[in-house]
Amino acid sequence: MGASARIPARVGCVAAAGSLAVALASCGTSTIKPSGAEKSVVGVVSRQTGFHPTDVKCPGGIAAKAGGTFACHFTGPGGQPYTASMRILSVKGSRVDFFVSTRPSR
Repeated sequence: MGASARIPARVGCVAAAGSLAVALASCGTSTIKPSGAEKSVVGVVSRQTGFHPTDVKCPGGIAAKAGGTFACHFTGPGGQPYTASMRILSVKGSRVDFFVSTRPSR
């Protein structure tokens, strides 16, 4: 493997718990705020790898419900696209605990 193949491995297995802000949608359903999820991905990746992503994008309209999953995307080392897979572990008020794993996008 070349050096570029080893760098993504630093970012490829990130797991942590954190919190996301929750918003109440107009229909009365709580949803994850994309900006909160994006900040959380930056924090997890930065703490675990030392790499600080600057362009994380997460989808809107994700129900704040334990067991839910969604994917965020960002540019990793060397300009390689990455996916952060987010799994919601629990929701307590405006706090959401989740498991995050990242990998190079395909």
